[in-house]
Amino acid sequence: MSQAKNYRKNKLIPVGIFILYWLIPLVYAAVSGQPEAGLTGFQAVKSAVSSLFCTKGYTPLIMIFFIELGLVIFGLIYIRTRKQKLTWGNGFGKDGGLLLVFLLLLIVPFIIAWQTESSVCVRGKSFFWQSIFIEVFILATLAMSYNLMFGFTGVISFGHAAFFGIGAYGVGLLIYHLEWPLGISVIATLLLSIVLGLFVSVIGIRIRGLYFAIFTLAFAEIFFILSQNRIMTEITGAEDGFTFSVPDWINATHNRLTFYYLALLYLLFTYWFIRRLVNSPTGRIMGALRDNEDRALMLGYNTFWFKTLSIVTAGTLASGAGILRALLNKGASPNVLGLNFTMDPLLMTLIGGAGTYNGPVIGAFFLRLTEQVLRDATLQLGAIEINIGERWALILGGLFILSVLVFPAGIVGTWRLKSPQIRQGWQRLLKRFKVEQPDQ
Repeated sequence: MSQAKNYRKNKLIPVGIFILYWLIPLVYAAVSGQPEAGLTGFQAVKSAVSSLFCTKGYTPLIMIFFIELGLVIFGLIYIRTRKQKLTWGNGFGKDGGLLLVFLLLLIVPFIIAWQTESSVCVRGKSFFWQSIFIEVFILATLAMSYNLMFGFTGVISFGHAAFFGIGAYGVGLLIYHLEWPLGISVIATLLLSIVLGLFVSVIGIRIRGLYFAIFTLAFAEIFFILSQNRIMTEITGAEDGFTFSVPDWINATHNRLTFYYLALLYLLFTYWFIRRLVNSPTGRIMGALRDNEDRALMLGYNTFWFKTLSIVTAGTLASGAGILRALLNKGASPNVLGLNFTMDPLLMTLIGGAGTYNGPVIGAFFLRLTEQVLRDATLQLGAIEINIGERWALILGGLFILSVLVFPAGIVGTWRLKSPQIRQGWQRLLKRFKVEQPDQ
């Protein structure tokens, strides 16, 4: 019983740190901000918070965030050095690195606003980069959902874009045509993705390997063709797609910072959920299917059930990412059902490391941010000027080939395999340059 209590307490420490990290600046803004005249109650508090959060350039909030971040770093280092004596801090020490990255992502919009003299609430550099990071969060979530099938269960699919597109079209069509509330539309779309995952599993999962991948590709192409067929113009808008209205609080045009945090929270939830699932007994069996399905079948496990669970779960998470994509763009078009949204998660997973927790996230950040940086870049070779942005597909292929050669198991996977050799080489290097103390 005591071990269970310690376990829960260790897990609650990062959650408490996150709440305090965000609550302290929020309270400061509510007390120090200047509300608009004539407002009272909650509206006055909201106006006071917005007045401080939306200030351009450097604000006291940034100083508070950095002080809190420094305290978290100090606490992490202290607990890592005292981990044998501070059992209550093991949860923070184990997940402290992930918590630190998440806390840093929380304040990225404010850091950009500080460096560019812009605001997180109106159009400017910070506003623009928020949209880029929202896309990264959505792609990272999509890549993690694909990795659950491919990396952790060994199911190869070329039709993962079907779930992503169903999420975007489902929530959009329900809001646009049936005028359902946002919450009900989201729930109904997720239920639809579960049904779609069950259908794919029951029909095609008895096919193994490449044949199942081809089946999923054909299945996804059916939705892609239907979405742009002129017969569906009145429903889906055919090739042009359609737009719909969203509530103001989640409208990325007016409240992009809110949407930024919503996408970040969904990324965190997906990461936490997949890690809990993979570390559970069910996840161990999924790993056994990936390594040797015949042996798992011989041991008495119902491989069909566990594959179905993996496909349905991955498809539902991908549909959630598609819902966020539709809400971000306030619309949907056939490109969300295209092959790109299957190949991109596959590339991100392979580059980051299949079968790892951090790999797909690293791959998504690397590819999307690199594309954005190089989009408007030009290379001058004598009298020849090369527009790198126009040749991004070629550069992407070169980066993929280079990453496979340098990191055959992905960035995270190769690091895990080579980390003992790296540590040994580092120790040998230190010994080589170590200055011996003279004899007393």
